[in-house]
Amino acid sequence: MRFMSISMTMNNIMEPQDFRILVWNTQGAGSGEFENALKEHVRMQQPHIVVLLETHISGIRAEDVCKRIGFGGQYRVDARGFQGGIWVLWLDHQVHLNLIEAYEQFVTVEVKGEGNRSWLFTAVYASPHSSKRDELWGLLEMRASAMNCPWLLAGDFNETRSLEERDHGGSDMARRCAKFNSWIENNALLDIGFTGPKFTWVRGRTPSTRKSARLDRSLCNIAWRRKFQEGGVKHLVRHQSDHAPILISTQGFTPRVTEQKPFRFQAAWMLHSEFDTLISQSWRTKTPIHIALDVLAGQLSTWNKEIFGNLFRNKRKLWGRIEGIQRRLEEGGPRYLMKLERKLRCQLDVVLHQIELFWFQKSRMDYIRDGD
Repeated sequence: MRFMSISMTMNNIMEPQDFRILVWNTQGAGSGEFENALKEHVRMQQPHIVVLLETHISGIRAEDVCKRIGFGGQYRVDARGFQGGIWVLWLDHQVHLNLIEAYEQFVTVEVKGEGNRSWLFTAVYASPHSSKRDELWGLLEMRASAMNCPWLLAGDFNETRSLEERDHGGSDMARRCAKFNSWIENNALLDIGFTGPKFTWVRGRTPSTRKSARLDRSLCNIAWRRKFQEGGVKHLVRHQSDHAPILISTQGFTPRVTEQKPFRFQAAWMLHSEFDTLISQSWRTKTPIHIALDVLAGQLSTWNKEIFGNLFRNKRKLWGRIEGIQRRLEEGGPRYLMKLERKLRCQLDVVLHQIELFWFQKSRMDYIRDGD
């Protein structure tokens, strides 16, 4: 149990217009497959803070994984043996975090942007043991009673508010739900709600052993909700863990406006086995240079979309199919869907590994071209 306070000085820190936090109970952060999945979530969702729970690793190994993830700021409550672990990582050029306090089951930081009043964020990993959870509720209740600023809590609470948030449970579970729900209401906390699949945790490989629940959530006090009235939570695709990542956005999830990008030559194209053949077949030697370049740009754009870009389309397709299957299984889908989901998740691992190699090769070519 530790109390800590860190003061950090940074220049040109701006509070993002759409501030995003990715929270994920990883159930182990040491595998290459997990790193590939996390990096893809980061590329797709562009979070400013990433919180990893139940990491199961510590020390030098944990430090190496954090460096590879690539966020400049970090604070860790390392796992004890193979149990627990809370990591808070952030983009230190975009957001300013001060560590307020850290315990085995939660970490609280101050989030501050230039010209804006700061607010508090608590990453929660509630123990699976009821006695330890009761300790957590007591500590957070003391914080809530003295809270006079916007406060957001998010993570794995290892409880549900009602049996409707589970697909299993009897009278004992109903009492647990009532107790947790009363704790939320007594501390004047609000459930932000969510979009996406209903359950964030699933375990079991057959219909008879399968259990599901909404164990991961985000809560806030009234002051935070007033500050971020459009704030929302999205449940993402469950992969590489029994838990789904949850994404919090202070501005909600309205569709982003995409602009048509100008043509840019990608050095990574030259790594493809068909690139040289495409160039030799597309280049028109007897055509004026500006016309030949326009024709070649069109050919490359089409080739990028239909051939080179297949890797990214496969990823999106697999991600979409897995999300659809997980939704169907929540509704009691047939047994074969569980096997299909495992098969598709294995295929996704392969595609994410290929994408990671692509980005690595691209970064090496950028280094060779641009230098240090």
